[in-house]
Amino acid sequence: MWNFEKLKEQEKERLLFHLRLVFLVVMVAAFLVVGGGCNLTEKLQALEGQPTVDQGVPDLNTGGLSNPPPQVEKTKVTVYFKDKQGRYLVPTTIEVDKAPGIAKEIVDALCLGPAQGVDAIASIPAGVQVRSVNIKTNGTCVVDLAGSVAKDKLRPKDEALAVYALVDTLTEFHNVKRVQILVGGQKKDTLTGHIPIDEPLLRNLTFVNKQE
Repeated sequence: MWNFEKLKEQEKERLLFHLRLVFLVVMVAAFLVVGGGCNLTEKLQALEGQPTVDQGVPDLNTGGLSNPPPQVEKTKVTVYFKDKQGRYLVPTTIEVDKAPGIAKEIVDALCLGPAQGVDAIASIPAGVQVRSVNIKTNGTCVVDLAGSVAKDKLRPKDEALAVYALVDTLTEFHNVKRVQILVGGQKKDTLTGHIPIDEPLLRNLTFVNKQE
């Protein structure tokens, strides 16, 4: 005969065993999740606060970064070119970079001549190059031209216009009172044989025609 009481006990033991097994599985799974979560949290905390390098966002229009370097500010200055007949100097407004070395940049622009469309011609002989421009604290601006400038003879009028184009352009600066012109780093009696440049020259608007 079947012993129903014993069968009930065995069924109860099997049920308890399954419950313990399920509980054990749940606990192990919970431990793994909590442990992994702690590790993830620790990793995030370790990464948190570390500096990130901003590489910029590529700009599809320029092919570079979306944060290009700032543009250099421009400023307007007056230089002295010649009228088209070469009779006198005419003041002309140009734009240059407002940055250190602006005095040399202005003289370079003067030597280069006017832009296309400007009603004037160059007042400095073609090919003249500027070695340096230095403004001293006493108000003297020293302009050093390349030695080749003295090789080409100029007519007295053209030489006077070239000399005072330099002088009048540089004395547009409020801190420039006089201009000393050097050739090849040396003082010369004249630029090409006519106009004395052995001493600093003062602003002289005799050769300037302000109205066409």
